[in-house]
Amino acid sequence: MTRSQGAAVMCVVVVMMPMNLAGQDSSTLTSSDRKAGTYLKVGFAQWQGNIFNKNSLTNWDIDLFETNLELRSVKLSVESYFGDTLMQLSGFSVGYRKDNLHRSESGHMMSLGLFRDIDAKVFAVKTSVGVEWGMPSFSFDQTELRSGSDGIVRYRHAYIYRNTNIPFVGTNTDGVVYPFIEVSVLQRPWGLLFETGMRVGFPRFNLDDYEVSPLDIVGYALNRKRVMVPYVFAEFGVRVF
Repeated sequence: MTRSQGAAVMCVVVVMMPMNLAGQDSSTLTSSDRKAGTYLKVGFAQWQGNIFNKNSLTNWDIDLFETNLELRSVKLSVESYFGDTLMQLSGFSVGYRKDNLHRSESGHMMSLGLFRDIDAKVFAVKTSVGVEWGMPSFSFDQTELRSGSDGIVRYRHAYIYRNTNIPFVGTNTDGVVYPFIEVSVLQRPWGLLFETGMRVGFPRFNLDDYEVSPLDIVGYALNRKRVMVPYVFAEFGVRVF
C-alpha cells in the first residue's frame, strides 16, 4: 500500500467516526477514570483488491465495480475493557467473522485479540494485536490465464496456505491461523460503543506458476509468501456487563 493510499484510508476512518456527544467530558482519562465494561458488538467489513497485482493484496481500489476481488463480511464479537490498564493492556476481545455471505462452507474465522486504547478527548484510539483461526473463504483462491505474443501460455493459481486443522470439519490441514494487527477509533457514550478502523491479517499465500511454450515445454514454480490482507470495518456495540 502506498503512502497516498494509506492516507486516504485513514481519512475515511476519521470521517466515519460519529461526532462527539454534546456535553461529554473532554478531559483526558487517567487510569483510575477508565470505564470498565463488556460489550457485545456487531459490524460489517469490506475488503477489495487485485490478488494478482505486483503488490499482491495490498493494492486498494476505491472503485467498487472494477476490482479483481471484492469481499464483504459480517462480524460478531465480545470485547471487555479493564477498569485499569493491566501490563499496558486495556482489554481483550473474542470474535467471529463470516466472509462471503453467499457461501456457507467456507469463510468462518474466529479471532482472539489484546488491545490498548488511548483517550484523545473527542474519541479514543485503539491498537490491537491477535490471531485469526478458521476456514478461509474460497474467494481467496484465484486463477489467472494469459497468452503472450511470444506464444507462451502462462497460468497462475493463488490460494491461502492452509496450516492447521479444523476439528470435526473437512480434511487435515484445511484451516489457517495467522496474526493480525488493528487500528481503530471509537467512542463509548453511555452504554453504547461506536468503532471504525482497519484490520490487517498476515496469512501466507501459495502462488503456483506454470508456463507452456509453443514446443510444449512446461515450466513450473511455487512461491510461498506472507502478504497483507486488509479489511475496513465499522461496528456498533451495547454494554452487557
